[in-house]
Amino acid sequence: MKLKSIKIFWTLIGLLIIINISCKSKAQSDALLQAKEVQAAVKENTPGSVRASAGGFTMTAKINGKEWVADAMMPPEPAGRIIGYYNKESISLPYDRRDMVIGNKTKFGENQAVDLFTDDDVAIWGGRKGEMEITKVDDKWVEGKFYFTATASGTDKSMKVTEGFFRISIASQ
Repeated sequence: MKLKSIKIFWTLIGLLIIINISCKSKAQSDALLQAKEVQAAVKENTPGSVRASAGGFTMTAKINGKEWVADAMMPPEPAGRIIGYYNKESISLPYDRRDMVIGNKTKFGENQAVDLFTDDDVAIWGGRKGEMEITKVDDKWVEGKFYFTATASGTDKSMKVTEGFFRISIASQ
């Protein structure tokens, strides 16, 4: 009788594991679908973005060691963020006009997080470790540097963003 009970026990454990894995896969699949929908909506609703250029709006970084260069950016005032776009990816930094002062540092955390959208199976990342520093301000432009480590729910992976740089216009704002 004990042997039969043990077999039933392990069969139930096996079924629970299979159900758990399939639920996680479904949840990750749903999260990926939702992330892609969010990315599509963001792209459709960013008609105010401007082309990035070497002497104008600029954002560059290394994502897990790979070069990333924005091809478009959103002016920060309407967005309330410093956002750079490349294909289906974007980096979105916290923005407050009052913080655009040389030497000002913003530490990333729960209330000052970076949003990182990637074209992979995770898609939505939150950067809560790292910082942004304002390095140059004149009557037309603000420049800064940044780095962060981003994580996402449902995975133990992380993304390291290093050597980040941005230039945004503050002319006539």
